[in-house]
Parts: sequence; C-alpha cells; structure tokens
Amino acid sequence: TMNEYQVGNETNISDPAIDMGSPVSTEESRKEFLGYVPIMLRSLFCVLSDKDDAQLADLGECIYDQGGYFVINGSEKVIVAQERMSNNHVYAFKKKQPSKFSWVVETRSQVENSTRPTSTLYLQMYQKGGRGSIEGNQIRSTLPYIRTDIPVVIIFRALGYVADRDIIEHVVYDLSDGEMMDLFRPSLEEAFVIQQRDVALDFIGRRGSARDVTKDDRIRYAAGILQKEVLPHVGIEEHCETKKGFFMGYAVHKLLMCKLGRADEDDRDHFGKKRLDLAGPLLGGLFRVLFRKLTKDVRRHLQRCLDEGKHFNIGAAIKSNHISDGLKYSLATGNCELIVSFYIFPPSCPT
Repeated sequence: TMNEYQVGNETNISDPAIDMGSPVSTEESRKEFLGYVPIMLRSLFCVLSDKDDAQLADLGECIYDQGGYFVINGSEKVIVAQERMSNNHVYAFKKKQPSKFSWVVETRSQVENSTRPTSTLYLQMYQKGGRGSIEGNQIRSTLPYIRTDIPVVIIFRALGYVADRDIIEHVVYDLSDGEMMDLFRPSLEEAFVIQQRDVALDFIGRRGSARDVTKDDRIRYAAGILQKEVLPHVGIEEHCETKKGFFMGYAVHKLLMCKLGRADEDDRDHFGKKRLDLAGPLLGGLFRVLFRKLTKDVRRHLQRCLDEGKHFNIGAAIKSNHISDGLKYSLATGNCELIVSFYIFPPSCPT
C-alpha cells in the first residue's frame, strides 16, 4: 500500500511471467521471469482497488487519495499525458514562402490496434516553374524507403489505374469542373511517358534502396512498398490497391481544393485534431522497446552458443533486470526512448 511504501522507501512492482511457447524437444514448456512492472495505485492490479473507506483507514491510507500514480523509490510519480496529432487524417498546409512547394498534404497512417510505427505520406504541389523549367503546379509524393519524390500520377499507375480517365475520376469528382482539371493537367503531363503498371513500378523501384538488382526484383520491391508501407491503415493485405487509390485520390482532391481557394488549410492547434496518450499506451510503448532489446540480447546469446557449440539455456539468456531497471529508471527520471514526461505528484492528503 501507499503507507507501507512511504515508510519502507520501496517501489510498487508486480511480477509478470510470460509463456515462452512449446520447445522443439519434448521438454515441457515453462514460464520464464522477465522482470518487474510498476503498478499504478488504485488500478485493477493494486491491492487497494476494491477497498472501502474503512478498510483504507485501517491500512493507514488516505481515503481522499484517488490513485493514478506510481511509487518509485518511495516517491510518487505520475505520467503526464502526451499530446499528438490524430492519425489517419488528411491535413493540408500552405507553405511559407520562399519555398519550392506551395501546398503540402500529409497523412500519418497508423494501423488500428497495431504496434507498427506510423507511416507518413506527403503530397507536395510545386510552385510555378521558372525560365527553362516545367510549367509548375505538378504534384509529387514522398514514399517510405524511396529516395526521391514520385509524381502522383505514376503512383496511381503503379496501383493499377493506368488510363488518364480512371485517375481523373478518382481526383476530380466533377468532370465538368474545368478549373480543377486545368490545375491537375501538369501532373498528368509530367507522367505522360509512363503508361504501363510494370513501368511505373520499375520507375519507383529504381529510386529505392536496392541497387544492382534485376527489373523483376525492382517491381516486386516497389509493389511491396505500396502494399505494406504506403497508407497501411487502408490495408496491408493483397489486392488493396483499389482502396488506396480512392484514399490517394481524396488526398489529391483536397490539395487541389485548397489551392483553388475552395477549402481552408487545416489548423495544427485545433483541439479536435489532437489525441492524448495516457499512462497505458506510454508504458506499453516503453515496455515494447525494452522487450525488443531483450529479444535481441537472447538472439545474440543463442548465436554465441551455436558458434561455441554450447547448450542453450533460455533462463540464462534472459536478463530479468533489463526490463525492471529500464521501467524504474524511466519512471524515476523521466528519461526514456519515447520522451515521456513525468513530474513528482503532490501530497496525497489535501491540506
């Protein structure tokens, strides 16, 4: 309880174990100790969660203490909620001049109920070209793991929309809107030389990180990028190009609407576009980082045992203090890989 830990200057921790799965041999699987995880006071796992006022008074606890904080080395620590922009929304921003872009559209794509990192897609509209350059107002996109910007029409053709009319129908919803058609024409003219899906995929694959590979490998690499890394919240399974084409068309349409003055740019400070990460997701992310480091250490220990011809013992490979010390250090100091902020909780009893 809070009273006991304040007296003993200890840390409120729990003892989780994880089932490491069935081994290759016939040996019965067992649970391995990974480390201690701090418990939030008055949470479901806290011994004070189901106590009434009389029981709390008997334990020496303050009945007005609402909990929601951690006890680390005898000090009360509370995790400050982290504010961020919401994911899976299309944001349009006007660039301050001088800049080679006039408008930028970005989407932070995050798969629901997934631990994979956020993938951000950018669409940029270039300024009017100068003497000896192309017309301007062409739209290009920044794709993950691709070194250079890719014209957006080439991305549409790589997704399977080869004909100009198919692309226009996904971008310009009203084909009688001549003003928007004229604004989108430079993007179509820029990608006029590429009229096949395989050529578009090869165009993207040539600008990836892989070098000195065959054309088929480049096409497979580009197709994998479009399937797994571009707009993953829309879909990462096979044959999801249609849905991604509609979402990409919506993003380009919003960019054209803002350029034509028919829509306003988004406000970064609008509270409706903000999301708060509380203690649960923040601690979960920190535990994920520490657990990933632990698995790397186990993998290195296994490789060393194989190289030296020694017997591998999973219990000896797991350093239980790695997760325990990492969580305690981050909660005690506020320093961690996720830049989580902490502050000392005020006294629990009101004065």
